Amino acid sequence: MAGSECPPGSHHLDGEKIRLLRIEALLAITASMLVFLGIFGLFRRRCGNRTLASVAFCAYNLSPAIIAYTLGLIQSAPFSSLYFPVWAAYLVVVLGSADSYTAHSFEDIEQWKSFNLYSAAKCLMTSWMIASYTTHPMSILGAVFLFVILFAKVDGRARALMLASNSVMEKKYKLIADYMSTEHQPGDSSHADPATMRGYKYLVRLDEEEQVPSLCSSSICWQKKARWREGEAPDYRQEIVGLDKVITVEKVWNYQGRLLKGDRNGRLKDLCLSFSLFKFICMRLAGYSLPQEAHKKLWDLIEHMLSEENGHERVFKVIEVELAFLFDLLYTKYPVNLNPYRSFCRLLLLAIVVVAPLIAKFSGKGDSCDWLILSDVGPNISCNGLANFVTIFLMMSILVIEFVHFCIMIFSEWAKVTYICKYVQNDWGLKNRCCGKLVEIMCRVWLLKPWGRQLRQYSLLRAYSYSPWKCINNRFTTAYFDQEGDGQKQIPPTNLSKQVKKAIARSLRKYLEKKQVSLRRKDLSDEFSWACNLETTTHVIMVWHIATTFCEHEVPCTQLLPEQRDNFDIATKLSQYLAYLVVYTPRLLPGHPCRTKYIFGRAVSEARETLKGSFVSMEERIQELKKGINNGQCPETIVGQGTWLGMQLVLGMQLVNRVEDKGRIWKVLADFWADMILYVAPSNNMAAHAKYLTTGGEFVTHVWVLVSHVGITRDPNDDE
Repeated sequence: MAGSECPPGSHHLDGEKIRLLRIEALLAITASMLVFLGIFGLFRRRCGNRTLASVAFCAYNLSPAIIAYTLGLIQSAPFSSLYFPVWAAYLVVVLGSADSYTAHSFEDIEQWKSFNLYSAAKCLMTSWMIASYTTHPMSILGAVFLFVILFAKVDGRARALMLASNSVMEKKYKLIADYMSTEHQPGDSSHADPATMRGYKYLVRLDEEEQVPSLCSSSICWQKKARWREGEAPDYRQEIVGLDKVITVEKVWNYQGRLLKGDRNGRLKDLCLSFSLFKFICMRLAGYSLPQEAHKKLWDLIEHMLSEENGHERVFKVIEVELAFLFDLLYTKYPVNLNPYRSFCRLLLLAIVVVAPLIAKFSGKGDSCDWLILSDVGPNISCNGLANFVTIFLMMSILVIEFVHFCIMIFSEWAKVTYICKYVQNDWGLKNRCCGKLVEIMCRVWLLKPWGRQLRQYSLLRAYSYSPWKCINNRFTTAYFDQEGDGQKQIPPTNLSKQVKKAIARSLRKYLEKKQVSLRRKDLSDEFSWACNLETTTHVIMVWHIATTFCEHEVPCTQLLPEQRDNFDIATKLSQYLAYLVVYTPRLLPGHPCRTKYIFGRAVSEARETLKGSFVSMEERIQELKKGINNGQCPETIVGQGTWLGMQLVLGMQLVNRVEDKGRIWKVLADFWADMILYVAPSNNMAAHAKYLTTGGEFVTHVWVLVSHVGITRDPNDDE
């Protein structure tokens, strides 16, 4: 019918409206992703929530595709808008990522060449798009500013990724490795005093720090006036020139300025110490090692710190900050955002975010909405109020994220180290009282904890019957998500107690002094040595884990004296934490991770076969396990039979029945687990430790740093 016919061009107008709505929806989604990654990135180094990590994984990996698709829609639109170059520039700013989230995983860092190529293409595409809108007189200035800012934003992420890449780290930390080899000759440690830090010439900052790589080059661009000379035959070691201009730990400790003299708890000095020791971790990641004399001097320092009251707390706080520096280097832009040029670009970006939309609006014609859509094909489209909302949302999201990250940056650990080094180097803090006071205030502000300080927990006897949800864990989703297996169910994490850290520090001191483990110190090695000499570390952990669970119910905390309950706390927490490492992070343990997973899977299967019924309470489960196990049966017989749960229950029965003092049972177990975490901590898989920093970090990584500093390593040819 003639009355029902659509007016000419209506389908075309509907198509343009749909395209515009699609662009606006994608812009809103992109802005939401930026906000989420920017906020979550601030807490990622101390947040182990798997759901948030999965959402961040999706946002991080989907945002480049969404940005590319949205840019394509804008570029191919049959109509034009003065908002299009603004939106395109915002999309490239988002591509540059939030400062707190430049890489999702350790593997992403080595993809920096692909990112640089992808980013260059997007910059060129957007620049061409902006140039096509410069016919309007007022848009030329906005186009130039937008191009400069978006390039600086993308280049910042590229620089951060390259700085963390293996090829650049190898070049950068060769100088430090050569310096440490030259400074630490045999007998050097005898002249060092850990109380005053005399002789501890660990590098904190060179007089003129090297620049980071640029977007178009993977080589390190050095300052014109280098502070070192190139190596000569036969060892070709680089040598630092003018050590009086170099900031070392020794200089920071002995500086008499007001800032450091007022640092009564030594927090700022320890911050510089953490920064210098963080360079040693980077050296290991780059494939270098410290000379043995340097390890000996480090052990003298750590031993001195441990001898202080609450010294174990101080040692682990220093390590926390070391790993915070490592996380920031690998996964954020903070290391490259401290130079004045980047600070200026950030402030300019904040200004442009506000000014650019106003330029687009007031450069339009008339006082209606004609400036919004300037149709090139077909009749004009009516004013779309959603475009205003989307633009404001984009503007506010970037404004908030950039402002928050700017505040975080100026109070970050990186900034504090820079302030302190300039304070020590130039003495300008003493000459200018106002500047000195400002630095004092900024150094006293601590915004974020370096780490969550929690131990994740797992109990086999509680979780053996758990079956994962098949809707998520199946053969179709295995290509997209990490799969859970039978029995893989965590129990709530627990706070890392002072007692646990103190037990580990005590165990380390005794090991380095006497080269003995806890069972031998207590003359119990003959009775329980069979449980320490099993085939793999996984066997030992699981056997002692079930035995500890058994003792937890046979000799509960309520039967212990108050002074004995600390050992109960140490043993149970470390037992369930080591079991968690077996189940969820086998790459951090000795031995091949596939074998560790297989052994755990067989343990779950055997627990299910033995405990066929449904036992609600742990007491019922343990009583069921005790059936059929002869308390007097020889442990070697059980081991020969290969009965996993039998071995574990026999060990638990031995501890309960043969150790007369019930409090001593928990002393034995506490010492064993403190020794065990020290035993598993040395690792040659440094990339695995760096990887788990993105999921909240693991306490075993902190212990790994501790034993690495004192020179305890694992033979690469014998992981067990």
